[in-house]
Amino acid sequence: MKADSPKTDQKGRKILREALKVFAKEGFRNADVQVIADLAGVGKGTVYRHFGNKEQLFLATSRHCLTEAGEFIQREVLSGRDPIGFADEIGAVPLLRRIATAYAQHYQRQPEAVEIMIQERSEFRETVFPSHLMHRAEHREGLDELLRRAVERGELRAVDVTQATDAFADLLFGTVVNGCLSGGKTSLVARVEGAVELFLHGLAARDE
Repeated sequence: MKADSPKTDQKGRKILREALKVFAKEGFRNADVQVIADLAGVGKGTVYRHFGNKEQLFLATSRHCLTEAGEFIQREVLSGRDPIGFADEIGAVPLLRRIATAYAQHYQRQPEAVEIMIQERSEFRETVFPSHLMHRAEHREGLDELLRRAVERGELRAVDVTQATDAFADLLFGTVVNGCLSGGKTSLVARVEGAVELFLHGLAARDE
């Protein structure tokens, strides 16, 4: 998306918001770019000038959904604070709980974003690396460091932090996707919080 000015960026965001609704409802193949343009209050040519073609619009919508999820967590959990410093202040475990809750809250409010992730895998399996995995790779360094410091100060047991980061991210993603697919969109927060408690405390009564 071009970002020549705040006005251009605002117009692009409006297009993406409407594209999310249409793609989630109609599916990639049945979605009509003209309908998206009409809902966004722009011409069809404006959509193409911003995003190139329908496929690029869909992928931009997918990436935008992930960006919005990250921004929501930043606002709701961190409020501009450095996550490492905040974890040092309140503890890594409470921070992980807050991150998980905010993640679930976002997708409970915007379940259409889950539909986009599912469609992306279905439609572009052979040509596109999944956007959510790319987004995770780009942003995992902070969580790795947060967990590493928690292990060093004894808040978490000694684990491979890269595996722990992957497990935490997999848990959140899988719980939200399965929650939406099973029709439990209104209970995602409780579902995720319950899964995270099991993740943090484990199931085994004693070490084997």
